[in-house]
Amino acid sequence: MEDPMRQTDVTRSSGLYTAAQGAVPAADRVTRVARRPLWRLLDLLFSVMERRKQRHALMALDDYLLKDIGISRSEAEQEVSKPFWRG
Repeated sequence: MEDPMRQTDVTRSSGLYTAAQGAVPAADRVTRVARRPLWRLLDLLFSVMERRKQRHALMALDDYLLKDIGISRSEAEQEVSKPFWRG
């Protein structure tokens, strides 16, 4: 009988890595973690913080840079005045 401690999740065969039978793909593990309420809350919090940071960076741009990206000063002010929960 084979020792279970000697089994590995990943094996190498001719230069390619293949998952052992019964191994859970990394993408599935990430998806499971993303479903957890705490992680969803943290993701929302970081999204809000990033949105706030980007809006304040937008207001710091000069008028010629705003014109370069195709928006006016009033449009930038309107974006910055939005509440944090609005995208």
